[in-house]
Amino acid sequence: MKDKIFNTCFTILFIIFIGLYISNRSGFYDYEAHKRVELTNEEIIKFEEDVKNNKEIDVESYLNNTKVDYSNGISKASLSFSNTTDEYIKRGINGVFKFIDKLLS
Repeated sequence: MKDKIFNTCFTILFIIFIGLYISNRSGFYDYEAHKRVELTNEEIIKFEEDVKNNKEIDVESYLNNTKVDYSNGISKASLSFSNTTDEYIKRGINGVFKFIDKLLS
């Protein structure tokens, strides 16, 4: 009975970890960085007008800085848990490969 409860809890935690790991590594942050440098149509028109009028151009004045932080305590804790678990899994996998390497050499 205790083994079944442990296995169920471990499976649920592992599925949560995999979900958080995939969302963390899926490129969401790369997409957000890409959006920051992408100019909207209005800013492109404004930029082109400034170039035509030989005005001094500052790229920062054309970027929209509308970053909204949607993180909360649960998402921060989940990310921390995911990163910690990720580190232990990396160490475990590296240890297994080192052990296999020692066996084969």
